[in-house]
Amino acid sequence: MLFHGYYIFSTEPLIVSYLGSYPFFGGVIYQDKKIKYKPLPKWFRPKHLLEHSPYWCAAPKQMFLRKIKSILHSLEGRTHHFMVNAADEEQMRKRFQVRGAHFNQNFYINEHLYKVIEQPKVYDAIYTAQLNSSKRLPLAKNIEKLMVVSYGGDLHAYCPELKHADFNKEFIPRPELAKKYNQAHVGLILSALEGANLASSEYLLCGIPVVSTPSKGGRDEFFTPENSTIVPPQADAVAQAVQNWTKISPKPENIREQTLTKMNDLRLKYCAYISQIIHQESGKKYEPKTLMEKYFGSAAGIQSRYLKLQDLYQLTPEDFHTKFSI
Repeated sequence: MLFHGYYIFSTEPLIVSYLGSYPFFGGVIYQDKKIKYKPLPKWFRPKHLLEHSPYWCAAPKQMFLRKIKSILHSLEGRTHHFMVNAADEEQMRKRFQVRGAHFNQNFYINEHLYKVIEQPKVYDAIYTAQLNSSKRLPLAKNIEKLMVVSYGGDLHAYCPELKHADFNKEFIPRPELAKKYNQAHVGLILSALEGANLASSEYLLCGIPVVSTPSKGGRDEFFTPENSTIVPPQADAVAQAVQNWTKISPKPENIREQTLTKMNDLRLKYCAYISQIIHQESGKKYEPKTLMEKYFGSAAGIQSRYLKLQDLYQLTPEDFHTKFSI
């Protein structure tokens, strides 16, 4: 999923999903640890909001805040639905009686971008990670042929333990990133706590297995014994797991298809959830499979339903309806 915009699922009623925060009181939003004012066009008034979180949200305080937000949305005429990534978050959501469901957001990933591509295996492992402490980069220090992909920056200066590793100095476009994934035997995810973690499922769609540490946030929902290994947060254990996978050399197509089957199952259930909302609001009935094809069937995937916030201001209500009606 992408920040700074909305995924449009229906125009009548207006149903949108988003990652992050939605403005209250005509435009007040909490973003980047600051309160900002970003008013939306007056005609853009969603009836239902499907919120996805980039963070782990199973702590009572976090879910209580979602409950407050849900009430505020109701006072402003919107129905808020909180979509969680992990089982422990779902338990907490039900405990606080927050409207929503358990849908891991990684099914938004476009499988047409991340796919099995014939590439020489240059790396033992690849790790897509920001250069910050939560990613625990030093745990990869014992992997000989390593590639670290970040938003850019000097990996060697940030983490001297990885001076032997390759890294990108500039942002890598997604098609090129998919090639990089296919050049590795294994994908790494070494953080202890974060959200669903897109990279973990991007690896799998490209047909490479994952070596992960124990984690909270939901990334393990796509893991199976056939596509992943979870090891203690120790450099030796990480390196040994990578070595084991390079010896096994599992079939990339099997890893991809197993992951895609899980994603499509979630997509269909998600579309059934949306179909029910539409029926309750308008009386119209849409088959979940029909909606799934509409939302996810094109080569652009769900991104065909995505609208950047800056582009929203350029549209008229008529253009918006023409582009996104179902």
